[in-house]
Amino acid sequence: MLYVWVYAQMDQRRLNEGFAQRAKQIEYAFKAEQNSIEIHMLQLATFVANDLKTQQLFLLGKQAVELEGGGAGGELAGQVRNSLFEHVRQSQKVLAEQFGFRQLQFLFGPGAISFLRVHRPEKFGDQMGQVRSTVVVANAKQKNTMGFETGRSSAGLRGVTPVYAFDGATKKKVHVGSLEAGTSFSTMLALFHESRPWLNTSILLSQKHIQTNLSPSIFDKRSKENPIIKGFHIEGTTSSKIKDFLARNDFSRITTDPGQYLLRDGKIHFSFTSFPLRDFLGETNPAHPDAGVVIVWRDVSAVVAVYHSHVRMLIFYGIMLFVLIELLMFFGLKVMTRGLQTELEQTRKQEVASENARLVVEESSRLKTQFLSNMSHELRTPMNAIIGLGQLLSASQLNSLQQGYIDKVNLSSKKLLNLIDEVLLVAKVDEQEREGLSHEHYNPKQLVNGVVEKFAAQAKDQDVNLKVDLPANLPEQVNGYSDELEQILSQLLGNAIKFGHGGDVTLSLTSTEADGEMAVFEYAVTDQGMGISAEQQELIFQSFYQGDGAKNRKYGGAGLGLTIAQKLC
Repeated sequence: MLYVWVYAQMDQRRLNEGFAQRAKQIEYAFKAEQNSIEIHMLQLATFVANDLKTQQLFLLGKQAVELEGGGAGGELAGQVRNSLFEHVRQSQKVLAEQFGFRQLQFLFGPGAISFLRVHRPEKFGDQMGQVRSTVVVANAKQKNTMGFETGRSSAGLRGVTPVYAFDGATKKKVHVGSLEAGTSFSTMLALFHESRPWLNTSILLSQKHIQTNLSPSIFDKRSKENPIIKGFHIEGTTSSKIKDFLARNDFSRITTDPGQYLLRDGKIHFSFTSFPLRDFLGETNPAHPDAGVVIVWRDVSAVVAVYHSHVRMLIFYGIMLFVLIELLMFFGLKVMTRGLQTELEQTRKQEVASENARLVVEESSRLKTQFLSNMSHELRTPMNAIIGLGQLLSASQLNSLQQGYIDKVNLSSKKLLNLIDEVLLVAKVDEQEREGLSHEHYNPKQLVNGVVEKFAAQAKDQDVNLKVDLPANLPEQVNGYSDELEQILSQLLGNAIKFGHGGDVTLSLTSTEADGEMAVFEYAVTDQGMGISAEQQELIFQSFYQGDGAKNRKYGGAGLGLTIAQKLC
């Protein structure tokens, strides 16, 4: 019964740790997507700001406003404003349709005085410094800025770039103001959901945040169209289900205390990840309050059902199964050992033609692989019990010496279990070499993103900058060996992060050939690690080979990762 209880506790801990690790990966992926959109907005603003005619019209507008007393200016400023609007209107329309940005605005300093809203040309001349910190900083320091902000009429992701123009009077290049490009969270959420359809995401802005930033009339209008629920306004979402969740009493802790949670809705179990949403001021000032919260959830009913089924099986059959496995392990080892000895003896005695000798060697290899596979499976059961008991002891009241001993036991147990898993994978690959592989349809973009997300937390812990480089014209579905490809990329990416030394690690995919029916992909894992000498390059694919053979070597591992990758290839 103790074995059953320990194993059930260990399964529960593994389930929770898996959810927690996935929560970190989701937060990392969301923030990476947000940063990508903000960079995109900055690129669009820079593209428009580099047009010479745009620069000259913006400079003329500033001079006209100053000549006519500031603010909105007068008739001359209005003529220049109309000319600038007509010049950039068509570009703004094309860029909005193709790249999804929502607004384009020209603003003077000091602060952020609106000269032209291309998306709302009838409104201009107002000082927006209180809600456009990105523009205030860009004008004051004359540098690019980007981030999330809520303005007088809307919230959005913004990129701001300073605009310069050649002044014919002074014969110098002068700073005129800034150009802002922005888009809504809805655009970002659509892209985020498209690449991760199993996830749903909602952006919730706090009532205090939108009341502080939106104009009163806009706030009243928004509140009528989309009522505030439990102190939050739904700024964007991929599922209307969020309204039902917000109405639940047990959901308030998810919005007020960010983290990872598991909730049940009828027969469906959902895993929720929540983390604070920081605007531009919040990113620069830790004391600034959060703008709201990001909620990401997914259906984990299948995972929970597997866990419950496993627990029930342990309760009824745990002890019997453990005894049976131990007996099978004992007798199976004797039978396999005897079979191997007999086979080896026969092999030595056979002096026949080379073809018959080759068949004997292949059969011997098959038995060895089967032995490794069976042994690895059987060793996992007592090893899991040892790890579970070690973790329970570690959580009990121990003195410092005992704690040190049990920590070493836990570390060694995990290393041994990893070694068993890799030996099992080697045996599985050897079996696939004989039986062949099965191919299936898969999405190459989702496969690459899934592998990278799996290592996001590990890369962050080791101060490695993990990047993805994908072409824009990838097909959405191909037919190939997705499971084996994912294993190969995981082995290579894990090695790159382990030896990365805090540098960049990039997983890239390029399409070298495509004719409509057939596509040739080239995957690459690039890092800035220590490198591999020419002598070691001839040996690194051997099983259990370590580049550093010292007993106290810096880097751990069994030396099977590259062997597995090569065998799969």
